Amino acid sequence: MKSRVSRATIAGAAALLLLAAALPAHAEWNKGLEAYKKKDWADAVKEFEEVTKTNPDYAGAYYMLGVSQRALGQLSPAIASLRKSVELDGSQASYKIALGQALLQADQYQNAYELLKPLSMSSMDASHRSSYALLFAQAATKTNRPGEAIGVLTTQARADSRNYRLQQALGSAYTASGDEAKAFEAYKSAYDLNAKDATSARNAVKAAISVARRSSSNSSKSNYYNQAGQIADRLANASPTFEHQLLAGEAWLGAKQYQKAQASFDKARSQQSNNALVYYYIAQCKTQINQLNPALADLQQALKIGASGKLRNQIYNQGAFIYDKKKDYNNAISWYQEAGNQSMVRQMEDKKSKAAQNQAADKECADFKKTIAALRLQVDELQKIGDNDSAQQLLDQLPALEKDYSERCR
Repeated sequence: MKSRVSRATIAGAAALLLLAAALPAHAEWNKGLEAYKKKDWADAVKEFEEVTKTNPDYAGAYYMLGVSQRALGQLSPAIASLRKSVELDGSQASYKIALGQALLQADQYQNAYELLKPLSMSSMDASHRSSYALLFAQAATKTNRPGEAIGVLTTQARADSRNYRLQQALGSAYTASGDEAKAFEAYKSAYDLNAKDATSARNAVKAAISVARRSSSNSSKSNYYNQAGQIADRLANASPTFEHQLLAGEAWLGAKQYQKAQASFDKARSQQSNNALVYYYIAQCKTQINQLNPALADLQQALKIGASGKLRNQIYNQGAFIYDKKKDYNNAISWYQEAGNQSMVRQMEDKKSKAAQNQAADKECADFKKTIAALRLQVDELQKIGDNDSAQQLLDQLPALEKDYSERCR
């Protein structure tokens, strides 16, 4: 989690402003609060350290020192200060929430979980609940307890239904639990609540594509791919980066909306003209709309750029597929060999052999047809010169020849 002041911290700070009147007048305390409000973290740390020296039993001073240290990136001192505030006053949920946030920032996920788990969300001040839910969910998810995260987030999302961060976190928890369909719905809700939440939009598209790929239902595949395409288009229109255009293209390609997909990939290519993956995707689109030679040209360009590994094999498999459609079996064999696809090499060799046999049979039938035509012509010529006996002898041969031709060539 990024270093930032949470809503719970701000709420706690506001409460401390009210408590300040109960303290003896301390210039350091007031200076610390002023520095904190100005986000002058270094000065705030300096002043609150002085307060802890003069008021060593005041939990609020350690709390403000801890959140200021955390904002300054001093995680270890922040954790120590916040632990002290909790030790001095364990009744304040805001102190534990702030400590939990610092522990998470320090990647101490188990410690954060153990600290936050016992807290009762329903018993704490309403202003702290969403912050608590988000932090607890992160701790639970990071310690392989996504189910607990889902439970807390779902409960709080009902109460704080306009909070996109809760939906965003819910999507992460569902992803961790392996439920991509529910993750998609949560990420989509987050993006609907906050159109600037590009992270949730990207995650929604990726989750929808993942669900579509795994689905055995054609209607379900189409539904998820189309939803992914619509969200990706919104994202790409708002922020037309290479990644967003590529995502839109992938979604529309899965939805079999090949012209839309190609349009998105073309936009991506305009930003990264030497990206082999883009040319591969464009070739896929062109293959589907039967632009076979242009598709091959794009694949050749991808290879020229320098595709390697899995992508290189995908390119050669795609090219071989195109050559197969063109009945160019020699090139199909060559490209499948480059892809290391021996099973398809054998299939192409079999097709090539059958094609050769068919070609020979076609030639034989063509020759047979010419023989029959020549015989008819000879009959006509013999009849013209009055040699009817010879003409009849040839005519007597025609039925058997035509029957043989019909059985072998039609």
